[in-house]
Amino acid sequence: MAKKRQLKGEMLKHCSKRRLESKAREEEGIREGEEGLKETLELTENEIKNQDSVYELPGIPLAPSNQNMKPGIVFVLEKASLVPAFVGKRYQILNPDEHADFLRKKNLDPYHYRPDIVHEALLQIMGSRLCMAGRVQAVYIKTDEGVLIKVEPHANIPKTLGRFCAMMSELLQKFSIKAKGKREKLLHLVQNPVTQHLPVNSLKIGLSFSSNKAVQLRDKVSAISDDVNLVFVVGAMAHGKIDSEYIDDLISVSGYPLSAGVCLRRICIALERKWNIG
Repeated sequence: MAKKRQLKGEMLKHCSKRRLESKAREEEGIREGEEGLKETLELTENEIKNQDSVYELPGIPLAPSNQNMKPGIVFVLEKASLVPAFVGKRYQILNPDEHADFLRKKNLDPYHYRPDIVHEALLQIMGSRLCMAGRVQAVYIKTDEGVLIKVEPHANIPKTLGRFCAMMSELLQKFSIKAKGKREKLLHLVQNPVTQHLPVNSLKIGLSFSSNKAVQLRDKVSAISDDVNLVFVVGAMAHGKIDSEYIDDLISVSGYPLSAGVCLRRICIALERKWNIG
């Protein structure tokens, strides 16, 4: 009997020791977690404080100073369709080519889910001689849901729609896409309204088929002084009108409705001629 009591006491002592060790490990893990969280918060604060700083990154030239800066342009793509949804087990951007059954089951109009429009628009801008010459300062995407995205002009946009949608899905979940091996944000979510991100002394020109002001785009841009910062606002949706509240001049460049890609190609060509970009 005494032997049993001794054995029981040793077992209780061993269990108590294990509980103390486990508790110590938990406390150590909590401390490490708190320290890690503190470091993360400090890093985030530093990133926010330094987000306007210019870093010299391999392959990416420093932005020129204001004294030597050539006239440039900012693009705003309005009402882009980048609608995320859980399809199956994945978070995806809705696309009628891939999610026709899902849209049909939910009784949703496929014309309202067209990420291909903003994809084509970005490819037109990034692939233009205007962008290659360093004249595109930034591209802003305003989604149907009111999310505002900034795209750096040297960002590499995927050529296929599937890869583009995967990238935008990741962006909407993580809030930013960084350059590989670097901390620079190539795409990231920014606060509304878009006007607070636009250059001072900017002329905001919107393109709309419904505008009563028909112009020749080449003549329009040629008449604008190089001292003025140009902002072009183009709709990235299948149907509807762009938000004209912050636009200074709403124009029409064709007697026919044009796609966003065609409008942007015309803008780029007109500015390349104006600034003699060969």
